[in-house]
Amino acid sequence: FLATAIEIVTRAGEIQLERRESGFRISKKAENDLVTEVDFECERMCRAVIAERFPDHDILAEEFGARSSAAQGSRWRWVFDPLDGTTNYSHRHPFFCVSVGLIDAEGPLAAVTHAPVLGETWSAIRADGCWHRDVRTGTRQPLTINSSEDLGVSLLATGFSYERRELDHGALDVFESLLRRAREIRRGGSACLDLAHTASGVFQGFWEFYLAPHDVAAGALLVREAG
Repeated sequence: FLATAIEIVTRAGEIQLERRESGFRISKKAENDLVTEVDFECERMCRAVIAERFPDHDILAEEFGARSSAAQGSRWRWVFDPLDGTTNYSHRHPFFCVSVGLIDAEGPLAAVTHAPVLGETWSAIRADGCWHRDVRTGTRQPLTINSSEDLGVSLLATGFSYERRELDHGALDVFESLLRRAREIRRGGSACLDLAHTASGVFQGFWEFYLAPHDVAAGALLVREAG
């Protein structure tokens, strides 16, 4: 399962880097919510790999939703974000990634997040730890979070939904409160990557309203297995 997840995110990252140079079309799902043909290309690739190797597995992905077949109700469900940080990608900002989590009846089982421009990959297996790999050097090391740091010396990360619904429910009050208490806050535009960096200890905390399953399926396991 983990080998397949790593292969999927690696291939998606290659597609993203290639299309970043050759060009791609951009459209809108909503006023501020962009989608590119690269999102769809990466998702089709993922679905094809899963259908070939695990035809009885279900898939839930950002662009095409849940798989409409007998696989629904399967013991396993792959939750895939083909390109998290699409707005960043569309503006040639390097902070984007691809992320896949495998869920079973007990919750997240395996997870991989890959940031192609940064050359970093994070992976985790339930009850077996979290790992970070530098693609450029080939080094791989386990991750362990020190969560005892005081908020006053913490670097936090957050994000806001495209609909800005959270602004009507106190999100700016939460942001202001934490901004006054924490060392600093960053807003990178990719929840999957923010969670990976939380697992790495770059951020000491991350929060965001109105996230979808594909935003957290992998990242939640990365953070949990890092401690």
